[in-house]
Amino acid sequence: MYLLVLRRIVYFLMPIVGVFFIGALPYLFFSNVQGIEAVARLLESGALTNALFLNQDLGLFFEPYLDKIWDLLINLVTFSNVTFYEYQQEKLLFPTILKPYFYSIKLVLGAFFLAIASSIILALIIKILPDRIQKGIRFLFFSLESLPDIFIVVIIQYSMILYVRNTGNLLFPIVHSDQNPSYFLPIFCLSILPTLFLIRTLLFLLDDEDSKMYVEFARAKGIRYALVLYIHMLRNSLLSLFYYSKNVYWLLISTLFMVETIMAIPGITDFMLDNGPTTPDVITVSVLLMFVPFYLLFTLSSYILEYKLGRNDEEVA
Repeated sequence: MYLLVLRRIVYFLMPIVGVFFIGALPYLFFSNVQGIEAVARLLESGALTNALFLNQDLGLFFEPYLDKIWDLLINLVTFSNVTFYEYQQEKLLFPTILKPYFYSIKLVLGAFFLAIASSIILALIIKILPDRIQKGIRFLFFSLESLPDIFIVVIIQYSMILYVRNTGNLLFPIVHSDQNPSYFLPIFCLSILPTLFLIRTLLFLLDDEDSKMYVEFARAKGIRYALVLYIHMLRNSLLSLFYYSKNVYWLLISTLFMVETIMAIPGITDFMLDNGPTTPDVITVSVLLMFVPFYLLFTLSSYILEYKLGRNDEEVA
């Protein structure tokens, strides 16, 4: 038991340590990162037009690299406010970062639950169709899943533009604005690829359940296949589908940057892109905010699920 807990703690800390090490990489390879940050701020303000004068040595500078990692770690652990540069002035990272962060979290969670609900409904519909139709639909979903994220998002946005031109009605905002914040369309775009992935995965799990003895026994007794599918096969498959939820989350995060960029959404990835070049700490903190809460949530859910399943097995025995 203690070894299992220790292993989970190590698995949790390793990615966090990796984020700190990656976020501080500029301090490892450049001798004067603070000078680079200052010049980047001057370029952003328009006070400079080029940085050709900047003298920068390349190499391996371990001491400032480790110092930077330690300083940022101490600031976060002690809740000392990290500052960043925006619009030619120093600002506090907290609570400034929380507004774009929570905006992105709403999009990710909305897309996550939409993908789960849509995949369950569509997978059940596909499963009760004749085999020939099933094969065609499965091939279509497999083909759509291989399309690039940006292609799907651009097609959807362009379709909305054509609809507005032909009808004069805007069903949903296609870009973000303070007066009309965009939620439905980015959530829909984010959920497409995870939905296709979950449909393929759930169909695979249902096919595996289909070959088990209890399904054959139920059908031999005259119980309708749809009833067995909706009650028993789906329930058993959903338990296994939970373990793919982490893959769905990472798929959503990988698509988030592209969706926020195309739709001009002021989310966390847009915040990183705007302020990361002048303040590398922004990237480190943003990645930690996207990783740590969801890792803890998935880990806790996994523990609860394992406990429930273990207890049920003991009761049955």
